[in-house]
Amino acid sequence: MQTRRGLVEGVGLFAAVVATAVVWSIRAVHPWPHTPLNQFLATFGRANAAVWPSQIFWYLAAVAMVGLALWPVRRSSQLICILAAAYFAWIGIAYFAWLMPSMHFSLLWAAVFTLQAVLLVVAGVVRSDLVIRPRKDLTSGLGAVFIAYALIGYPLVGVLGGHALRVVPLFGVSPCAMATFFFGLLLWAVPPAPAYLLFLPLAWALNAAPHNMATGVVVDYGMLAAALATTGWILWRDRAAGPAWHTVPAALLFALMIAWSGHDNVLIGLAVILLAVLLVPALTGHRRAPHASPVPPPPAGKLKIS
Repeated sequence: MQTRRGLVEGVGLFAAVVATAVVWSIRAVHPWPHTPLNQFLATFGRANAAVWPSQIFWYLAAVAMVGLALWPVRRSSQLICILAAAYFAWIGIAYFAWLMPSMHFSLLWAAVFTLQAVLLVVAGVVRSDLVIRPRKDLTSGLGAVFIAYALIGYPLVGVLGGHALRVVPLFGVSPCAMATFFFGLLLWAVPPAPAYLLFLPLAWALNAAPHNMATGVVVDYGMLAAALATTGWILWRDRAAGPAWHTVPAALLFALMIAWSGHDNVLIGLAVILLAVLLVPALTGHRRAPHASPVPPPPAGKLKIS
């Protein structure tokens, strides 16, 4: 039975791998319609100037989140989730609603990021489903790479590419840097991580990546890698935490989201469907006690021969 379940669940994630290979191979040959790189950077330059010096505050908030995760204190995970939620709300309101009102579906994306902020408060503060506590393993190591990439890689790649720091996407303004950072945080979460937190940031990553990478924003290759690796790994690693009818539709819709990369209305719709599929059972199910560690699986029974 377990073998059959593993095969069924593996089908969905295999479909996601195939979708990734096919879609991004096509995009390598036929790039998405895009704006010139200079125009893109000029837009970010105006955004950086408009909100300065908030970038300093959000970098300090990110350092605080990392510090609370590595050197935890009482309710450190709840504090991390509050800071991350505040940043999602900031990006939703300040970036999409204020700085980029003319962007396609800007108000819808503002609602998506604000909803993600609410979900983070629910998962990390109200229910304690999300506990940020890195471990000494490959998953947490990869999370650290994504977090460092979001904070250091984004400005560094831009500057090494010959662009002034004031015009490159920075943490504190860029929703792409925020998404990358958040996927790193999820890899630091105590398993099972709440899967319903994955798909709204994933929708943004899959929407922004084709346009930005065609524009020449090479740093967003890292965001795409973080989004796909984190979502695929958490769905597979934590599949035993719920019934197969959770994992299989989630993996298949994950593959469908990849296939519709660049289409924001479709991606948001699929993300909302996945959110509904995974959120309602999570809210009506068992609540993890604060500071709780994952419950180890029971030892396998031994066959008694008489």
